[in-house]
Amino acid sequence: MRGSGAIIDWADRKTPDSSRRLTLADAREIEQRADDVIGVHVRRLGYAEMLPKFPHLAKPALFRNTSSLHRFVGNMMWPVTRRIMMRMYDITPQAAAESRSKLEGELDWLDNKLSDDRPYLAGDRFSRADLAVASLLAPFARPEQMPIYRDMTAPDALAADVERWRDRPVMRWVASQYRSHRTRLGQP
Repeated sequence: MRGSGAIIDWADRKTPDSSRRLTLADAREIEQRADDVIGVHVRRLGYAEMLPKFPHLAKPALFRNTSSLHRFVGNMMWPVTRRIMMRMYDITPQAAAESRSKLEGELDWLDNKLSDDRPYLAGDRFSRADLAVASLLAPFARPEQMPIYRDMTAPDALAADVERWRDRPVMRWVASQYRSHRTRLGQP
């Protein structure tokens, strides 16, 4: 989301109507926490469960929607890329458990934040905080509007996480955010 944050900053500067801007009070703090903790551990958990034993599941997702040249180069470089990714994300035998535990804590924090039935994480309208959290948790919430996640093949441990977290308030909230704020392809 770091790149998305810069895009949101630019769009907010270009939007004359302040009621349409995505930056609200407290939104940046929540977005930062989402980027620094949730995003890091969503990626690390996914890679920790896939790269060591199921690299064939990670590779297609990384090269989906790329040009044939990028896919060709990606396939050629995959053994090296895989090793670099494992080093970069500190993929050790304990990595999945560590990241799963961190995510559980963040999900508890978000469930608590949403316990008053608020529709948004910061303020009274959709903000950059909602965008960050919903997009980072979408691989586990698997909203209908994101078939890439719904159709993704995952190792048993990740599928169990999806199932275990499915009924959490924050996961239902993510699905609701996608229903409310993301239009389906070809539909208004």
